[in-house]
Amino acid sequence: MFYNEIFDKNIFNSKLAIAYGFSKVGDYYILQSDIDVENFNVIVKIGKDSFEVNVIELPFNEEYILFNVLDSKGKFVSKIRKNVNELIDDIVKNCFKSLDYRKLLLEYVNEKYDTIPEEPWEDNNHATIKTPNSKKWYGIFISIPYKTLGLERNGKIDILNVKLNPELIESLIDKKHFFPAYHMNKKYWITILLDSDMDMDLVKSLIDESFKLVEKMKD
Repeated sequence: MFYNEIFDKNIFNSKLAIAYGFSKVGDYYILQSDIDVENFNVIVKIGKDSFEVNVIELPFNEEYILFNVLDSKGKFVSKIRKNVNELIDDIVKNCFKSLDYRKLLLEYVNEKYDTIPEEPWEDNNHATIKTPNSKKWYGIFISIPYKTLGLERNGKIDILNVKLNPELIESLIDKKHFFPAYHMNKKYWITILLDSDMDMDLVKSLIDESFKLVEKMKD
C-alpha cells in the first residue's frame, strides 16, 4: 500500500533514515521491521515521492493481501493496521522534516498583520483569519480529503481560501494547485492546495491581495 501523501507535508532525509535502520538499495531506502503481531513483519520502501508499505506473513514471506483492502474489517487486520500506522508515524517523525504550511502561513499573517487565527467550530479543522478593521475573513484554512477536490489520492490536505479579483481567479485555476473555492463564492474566492509543490511566496502574495480587497486598501 502506498502512503505518498506523506510527501505533501514532509521532506525525506536520507541520512536520518540510514541512522534509523533503512538500507539504500538502488534508488530506494528499505526497512524490514517487526511489529507486535506474531509471524508478521513490515517492509517499508521509500523512493522519490513514493512511500510503500507491505505486510509480510512469515515464515513463507508472502504478502498479507487483506492489509491492502481498505474496507477489510476484523480484530486481526485492525491490529495489524494499528501497528503499521504507529510504525509509519515513528518513521515520519524520525526520518522526515515536517513542512506545516498552515503553521508557517499563520506565522506570516501574525507577523505582518498582527492576525490571531480563530477556530469558530469545535472540530479544530478550520482556522479563520480576519482583518483588524472590517473584522471580515480574508482567509480560511481547512483540512479536507483530497477526493473533495476531485483528486484521486488518499488522506487529507490543508487548503486555504482567499478572496481575489475574478480575473485573477480565472487565470490561476489549474485544478492542481488552485481550485474553484470550496464552500465559498467561486466568483470571488479561490482554494489553494497547501502541498509541497506550492510556491509559498506566491501564496503569501495572494494572502496580501485578499487582505487588501477585504479591507478595501489601496497600494
